[in-house]
Amino acid sequence: MRFMFWLKVHTGFYSAYNNTLLRPAITNAVRKARRLYGDISIIVTGHSMGGAMASFCALDLAISLGSDTVHLMTFGQPRIGNAAFASYFEQYVPSAIRVTHEHDIVPHLPPYFFFLPHLTYHHFPREVCPCINLEIA
Repeated sequence: MRFMFWLKVHTGFYSAYNNTLLRPAITNAVRKARRLYGDISIIVTGHSMGGAMASFCALDLAISLGSDTVHLMTFGQPRIGNAAFASYFEQYVPSAIRVTHEHDIVPHLPPYFFFLPHLTYHHFPREVCPCINLEIA
């Protein structure tokens, strides 16, 4: 993938996926599964920081394997990139869904600054926020 200077991502989350053994291990496992089972659908999931890493993984698989069968579902995922990245992400992983809870702080991090939208982090679309009143005794 060529360098696109207008796409900004959270360095820590990106490095946690890209600069560890996680990325090649997942890519190799998916390629092996595809050799054995054909062009199977890939579902990537993660919670909190794992949701951030799962998002980078889903994008990586969709681009590197040329697959339009990559799906993503995250739970309590923080923001990971700017608005340009969110749009770019949506093009490659259009079936992504973020499940959030209104009282969970993590999906609101890093903070969104309304007065600096071009410098702040954004979520990619398709958020599901179950609004169930649960009383715990």
